[in-house]
Amino acid sequence: MLDTALEKDIIELLASNLKTAQIEEMGRLIFGKFDVHTYLQASRHITIQPRRAAEALLQNCRSEDCYQKLIHLLVETDGSQLMGRQVSLDGIERLLENLTKLGVVYDFDKRRVISAKTDRSELANWGSLRDGRSYDVTVCSIDIVDNSKLVKQHGRRKVQKLYFGFRQLLTEKLKKYNGRIWTWNGDGGLVAFTFKEHEVRAVQFALELQKTLPVFNSVPEKGIDAEVSLRIGLDAGKLRFATNTGAIVSEIINFAAHLEKQVTPEGHVAVSDTVFAQLPPKLGAAFAVARQFEGRPVRLVPSRLDVMVNGAGHYAARIRPGGWLDTSMNRTAGS
Repeated sequence: MLDTALEKDIIELLASNLKTAQIEEMGRLIFGKFDVHTYLQASRHITIQPRRAAEALLQNCRSEDCYQKLIHLLVETDGSQLMGRQVSLDGIERLLENLTKLGVVYDFDKRRVISAKTDRSELANWGSLRDGRSYDVTVCSIDIVDNSKLVKQHGRRKVQKLYFGFRQLLTEKLKKYNGRIWTWNGDGGLVAFTFKEHEVRAVQFALELQKTLPVFNSVPEKGIDAEVSLRIGLDAGKLRFATNTGAIVSEIINFAAHLEKQVTPEGHVAVSDTVFAQLPPKLGAAFAVARQFEGRPVRLVPSRLDVMVNGAGHYAARIRPGGWLDTSMNRTAGS
């Protein structure tokens, strides 16, 4: 049994992508016999709009408990032919991602709906992306600064405990913004965002993660006195998805990684021109520093985000308008 919201999503998907005759054909593929006019008790001379046809199909699925067959047919029809015409169901990925909220996913290997065995937030494909298909994605490259120095000073075992705690923080923040870890090697990796406003959610995540670090660094349970600092670089665009996310090859991933490693100072966030163009004015205003990198405009926040002001003062890295990095002392009033 589907909830009302998901039923509405399916009706919208059918009505916005298919003609009435195609929706009727889907009904015949499911039930063997399905006639919209007969089901709605409408005269043959009346034109049935796709939305009414979609509603009729959903009503029939509800009475026959054929939701799984319908979802299977939707997935398998997307990208193939129906009644001699190529079909592309715009919005199918979002529908399948919403399906995971009910505890079920579409298994593309088994080609059927199954119960989700893992937390849906851990599904690297959101329960909806298909191998070999291209999707609009924002990628964040995240790196913990001076990993080798931390290991040398504190030992690998203690640093691994520290990174385990950081991974928990990362997972918590990703759930809030519907992001996914695609690769992670302890001291850094890639996280991804897709669906509506993925660029905005990715930037919000990156800024909040940096601003949360002072609290994380103040917790005694992290095991060592050393503070974690990050560099984060973001790029967005279309890439070809693979279930083995570590094997995805993309210029988007490469640019995000290069931006993070070669341009971004610790405690900062940098975004490509593609990401910046999608940000609303208030969020975009956070990226006040403009640069050129690898032939593209990029934007950075002007100062560190991972520091807290205190009475004793602190060092805060700041990008100077005419230079690169300035580590001047910033002090609170009266210090």
